[in-house]
Amino acid sequence: MDVPHISAHGAPNLKEQFHQIFQKYQFPLSGVVDYDLSLPLYREHASRYEEWIQNQSQGEMNYLARGLERRMNPMLVFPELKSVIVVARPYSPHPVGTSQIRYARYLNGPDYHESMKVDLECSMLEVLRQEWVPKNLKYKICVDTSAVLERTWAALAGLGWIGKNTLLIHPQFGSYLFLGVIFTNQSFGKPPTLHLDYCGNCTRCLDTCPTGAFPESHYLESKKCISYLTLEKRGPWSEPFDSKGFVAGCDICQEVCPYNLKITKSTPKHAAADYLISDLRYLNQESKEQYEKRVTGTALARIKYDDFKRNLKAMLESSLDE
Repeated sequence: MDVPHISAHGAPNLKEQFHQIFQKYQFPLSGVVDYDLSLPLYREHASRYEEWIQNQSQGEMNYLARGLERRMNPMLVFPELKSVIVVARPYSPHPVGTSQIRYARYLNGPDYHESMKVDLECSMLEVLRQEWVPKNLKYKICVDTSAVLERTWAALAGLGWIGKNTLLIHPQFGSYLFLGVIFTNQSFGKPPTLHLDYCGNCTRCLDTCPTGAFPESHYLESKKCISYLTLEKRGPWSEPFDSKGFVAGCDICQEVCPYNLKITKSTPKHAAADYLISDLRYLNQESKEQYEKRVTGTALARIKYDDFKRNLKAMLESSLDE
């Protein structure tokens, strides 16, 4: 493979060199930012996250509270941290399921935790490590599995802005994006590259949320979020709610975003993965063993059998009410 040579010191076209390599592995968006140069802005983001945790807006996602100190101080995750590389991979923007049984779009395809890590580790970074100067490159890959503020790093690296629905938005690719963060022990002299915020006066994402999960812009109350309630919440809910047909996750605040509407129109449709079944009769009769076999190795496996049945029942009750 013909890989561009990258110098770790003062390359004027470093961003373009990285971009060429990442594109080879289906990461059309990429950016680099030095840790020390980004500290003031990072601490500003981290303080808002700390306040969010202190308000217990994370619901029962206790792992977020446990990882607070590491998110506030990334050097606890990677002590040799000098710079952060961020990549983004779009996923299909088209709806998954039927009008009655809906799945979040990100579930349609291989489990991104594993597929992106494999691409970053085996395909890309191994090549970079062999070709790079200096040779003592060390790194840590984080794909939604470590105590890392991925959206903050993506925003600081210029991959987009954090919208009013708290998601990273890019003007061309929208917000249907998987993010990968790589901590490295090399400094590149790259300050934060902030993207313009094009949300403007638009509040479609806030106004359309059926459960009122956004008490204000840029603030998500997880305990009211359909995605949290169907994916993260274990056991019975404290009160019923209308899931709008979603049995796993939710995309409503993304569906109405003008930037996602644009990308959806221009992207070819892909068939739903076999494990995203919309046959109501089958789902009602599906055993625990059948369910676990169906979701093994997919991102849908995050939902336990009993909780999926809970979601399905709530969706049916909402449909009957309507």
